[in-house]
Amino acid sequence: MTPAGAGPYPDSVEQRLRVLMVCTGNTCRSPMAAAALRSALGPEASRIDVDSAGTAAWEGQPATRWAVEVAARAGIDLNEHRSRRATPDLVRAADWVLVMERAHLASVRALGAEPDHSHVLSEWPGAGEPDLPIVDPFGGSLEAYEECWRRIRRHTERAAGQLIESLRSRSA
Repeated sequence: MTPAGAGPYPDSVEQRLRVLMVCTGNTCRSPMAAAALRSALGPEASRIDVDSAGTAAWEGQPATRWAVEVAARAGIDLNEHRSRRATPDLVRAADWVLVMERAHLASVRALGAEPDHSHVLSEWPGAGEPDLPIVDPFGGSLEAYEECWRRIRRHTERAAGQLIESLRSRSA
């Protein structure tokens, strides 16, 4: 973890938690997951910075058309999203790194993510729900994106409680 004020996240006097969502290209799953997590955090979202990146992202790409549409149905705007690659600085600055697949987990840990604070989203907290993996919808149908969104919402709603508890324990 990086000390307050260092790294790519905003600095603040109050205790903040930094969460990084990671997928492959940072145009579908991780931007949807970051947006869904912000929504699931409710009032605590103002104290938890949520961002996203991809292990093989091309810098500056917009979210895919179907990701934008599916998120918009939930009142979330992904039009301004631009992809970026996961870097050692970005990963190390995060308090929690949540990824979409086991291959992403290996990648972020190789970049310096702490093993105790980096997890596959569908498998955390606790045992999670590994039987509901977040399958990459890239290149797929609108229905594939809708199913991906449903799973992301389910997993981020479950994870939000653990992240809020982590924030509160830091502030105590």
